[in-house]
Amino acid sequence: DRDLDRDLDLDPDPDPDPDPDPDLDPDPRLVEPRYNRTVPSPAPAARHLAPPWWAILTLPFGLTVGFASVAVPFVLRARGVPMTLVATVTGVAQLPHVIKLFWSPALDSGPRRRSWFLGAIAATALCLALTALIPPSTTEHLGPVSLLWVYAGVLFLAQAAVATSSSAVLALMAVTVPDDRRGAASGWQTSGNLVGTAVGGSLVAWMLIHLSPRTTAIALAATCLAGGIPAVFIDEAPLPRRSALHLITDLLEEVARTLRSREGWTGMLICLSPVGTGALTNLFSALARDYAPDDASAERLVYVVTGLLGGVVSAAGALAGGYLADRMNRRLAYIACGAVTALCAAGMALGPATPVAFTVGCLGYQFANGLCFAAFYAFILELLGKREGVTTQLALYVGASNLAISYVTWFDGWGYDRMKALMPERAWAPRAGMLGMDALSTFVGIGMLSLVMLGLRRTRKS
Repeated sequence: DRDLDRDLDLDPDPDPDPDPDPDLDPDPRLVEPRYNRTVPSPAPAARHLAPPWWAILTLPFGLTVGFASVAVPFVLRARGVPMTLVATVTGVAQLPHVIKLFWSPALDSGPRRRSWFLGAIAATALCLALTALIPPSTTEHLGPVSLLWVYAGVLFLAQAAVATSSSAVLALMAVTVPDDRRGAASGWQTSGNLVGTAVGGSLVAWMLIHLSPRTTAIALAATCLAGGIPAVFIDEAPLPRRSALHLITDLLEEVARTLRSREGWTGMLICLSPVGTGALTNLFSALARDYAPDDASAERLVYVVTGLLGGVVSAAGALAGGYLADRMNRRLAYIACGAVTALCAAGMALGPATPVAFTVGCLGYQFANGLCFAAFYAFILELLGKREGVTTQLALYVGASNLAISYVTWFDGWGYDRMKALMPERAWAPRAGMLGMDALSTFVGIGMLSLVMLGLRRTRKS
């Protein structure tokens, strides 16, 4: 039903602009900040990176997120930390990916985004090295503070730095990648993200267990710095200088304009929904112990399945998702791919607790998560286009999506501990609680989005 598609802007056909301005982007669907009406957008750069290079630039981001979402859950679970606290630490450490909206306007203040990216990568390398040197102990303290929270605090700073680098990368993609290659670029960018998260996260877990803290710190810092090298070759047009006061004013105006626009608020609703979050990827390394007969087998599942194989299938899913997003409505593609992740979670909940079941379910979920991420970035880049202040707008939507990932991750961890408390004699209950919560969240989200579509349809007909 194409009317249903239009109601959530899945196939928008807006009314014409009553007062068109030939100097603006001719597409009236775009949610433009007010200052775009007086300041022309920078001209597209004459030279741009080929799509695979965006994967390299995103590897440090994936590695840092993988530290928090793969290595930290595995290490904390090995120390006997409850699953809810594991999810809480992971969520707190990744909070900068939600709140980066508040400092992202600085990236539009005048200095090149390439410079912001290189500086952020250097800060990320330093913070990751420091994190590797701190033991995440719940019994040792630094003054009155548990070392676990000192660990989480330094990791928080690492995530803040790498979140800034991510905003810079996405902004550079938005203003330098040609329209007909955005799907491919988003696919490669997502591949770098997911490979870095899965493979890098499991590699970090292995290093934390088998190597000295000093060696781990040096390796992490060197990997981050090497991943930023391609940014030196980006040909970026200079930005106009803007004052901090104007940036704050523009941020507030932009949020208000977004919430007033149908395309803007429906896009925001999709980002905030639990659909397509892939939250289980933050807890698979902790969940592996429920599927393994011993600690050594659990460790192998983390390294091989959530790590090496997970990175490969996630990258394949991202490339397939980018290809798909260039050939169908991108919002619809994102929601449909989210439904696939829910089906994978439901299948794992109903299956046996064996290493083979974990391998099949985890890889299927990670492939679907790759589809979701590529479709998500493609639809966001399509929404924003090449415009002034794009960094802030990207942070607004991506931050909303990361908030959804965080709250679904917490609910998944809570589902594990809740079912464990309710049915302590049932070995299958905790994992079923986590997996069932993830699937239920997605299906509820799809149902809510469907109700919004129906409501908008009835409003239009009346």
